[in-house]
Amino acid sequence: MSTGNLSAALSLRTFLEECKAEGDVVEIDLEVDPHLESGAISRRAYETGSPMPLINNPKGKDGPEGLFRILGAPVGVRSDRATRYARFAKSIGLPSNATGHDIIQKLLASKRAEPIPSVKVHDAPLKEHKIFGDEIDLLKLPVPKNHTSDGGRYFLTYGLHSVQTPDGKWVNWAITRCMVIGKRQLTGLVDVKQDIGAIWAMWKAQGKDTPWACALGVPPAAAVASGMPLPKFVNEPDYVGAITGVPVEVIKCETNDLVVPAQSEVVLEGTISANETADEGPMGEYHGFLFPAKKSPQPVMTVNAITYRSNPIVPIAVAGRAPDETHTVWALSICAEILDLLQQADLPITKAWCPYESQAIWYVVQVDRKRLVEMKTTPETFCRQVGEIVFSSKPGRFVPKIFVVGDNIDPSDLHEVVWAEATKSQPQDSDFFFVGNYPTYDLVPYATHGFNPREPQAKVVRLCMLPAEFKTLDRPWVEASFRASYPEELKKKVLDSWLAYGFGENPVNL
Repeated sequence: MSTGNLSAALSLRTFLEECKAEGDVVEIDLEVDPHLESGAISRRAYETGSPMPLINNPKGKDGPEGLFRILGAPVGVRSDRATRYARFAKSIGLPSNATGHDIIQKLLASKRAEPIPSVKVHDAPLKEHKIFGDEIDLLKLPVPKNHTSDGGRYFLTYGLHSVQTPDGKWVNWAITRCMVIGKRQLTGLVDVKQDIGAIWAMWKAQGKDTPWACALGVPPAAAVASGMPLPKFVNEPDYVGAITGVPVEVIKCETNDLVVPAQSEVVLEGTISANETADEGPMGEYHGFLFPAKKSPQPVMTVNAITYRSNPIVPIAVAGRAPDETHTVWALSICAEILDLLQQADLPITKAWCPYESQAIWYVVQVDRKRLVEMKTTPETFCRQVGEIVFSSKPGRFVPKIFVVGDNIDPSDLHEVVWAEATKSQPQDSDFFFVGNYPTYDLVPYATHGFNPREPQAKVVRLCMLPAEFKTLDRPWVEASFRASYPEELKKKVLDSWLAYGFGENPVNL
């Protein structure tokens, strides 16, 4: 068993200790009903930037050391602007005051770094307790029902699924939701357009069930890596090492040859059926809606073993109105991927961001105007290049709308993005549409409930710059604002004298 001190990125418990020291964890010892109450607490915490709720006594918990405590909003945001992204930052080894762009640059640097292979260990706290076969009863566990109209109790909303190809060469860790449908059965999204579904299809082609495991309460960096749209055949365990700079410890399952993070809280082991399906859904989604009629047949997962550490913690993601993990972890990971694609194509893109308010549907890219002008390109040619690169890629499946802004606009500041769009984006002439052989994501509400849902869905690059910005660095306008309209020495005097003027506090920008 490892005895070293683990960082917050490599241990959920260390992560929670550090966050608690910063006032970002509230331990709830009152009994909380996992039927809606735990979901409501978590949703309220997301939407108000409140500390993470650690529910120590959910109704149905199996004794003081048993299954399981519930952690809500594990990668939500804080209300404090200076440490707004602290949970994500800590998850990848950055300080609490890291900016959103710091996070994306760290993800980008990790992707470009050499992978660090995982290290197998032979003992870990998650082996303290073991349940097998008919001893397992998922129906008795405090599995949450998160929204009133959810189709069931969702055990795995922030769990790391582990599968590997039949030849054992590709280990995939992924996050996908699963709901309980029986004592030992779950069903969840197994999309053949995503890696877990592609591997399941390989096993199915051989007429075999897929060996499967799902780890809960994993090292935060492992959860981040599992939520990223990495290229096929990238082994996520090695990418975790690239994020943290040290190998992630893994341990073999009890009933199959899969490995999971050794510092997990709970691990389910079993199989994904090649042929048996059950209705899955509906569930509150990342776009902030829930369509009660939305169900689909999905493969059945059978649980053959559960291992867990004493008094384990199960994080949950209660998807809905932003920001939750689908907008922090997933959408920002997509930003890192598309930024990498555009920079690898030598386009002058310096930053990428997904405004949380857009529910992971708007993606904003910032242009280096000096390089843009040197390209001597046209707005249409440039926007067509951006769209073609992104929309035809693996992460581009999840990107329906791209906003292109100049280098005077901070993509992570929605006020600035809206200002650029409202004043510089000309209806029709600034919109460049892409229709046809581009991967689309049917979970976007208008794709299945909008106009002409059976037809290919258009994607768009919206230019939020004026044509002159492609031709010269000398903009034919001056910004009318505090930051741009006054000499530096005057601005400094105003800032230094703010309290002396009689204002009650030195404010931050709206």
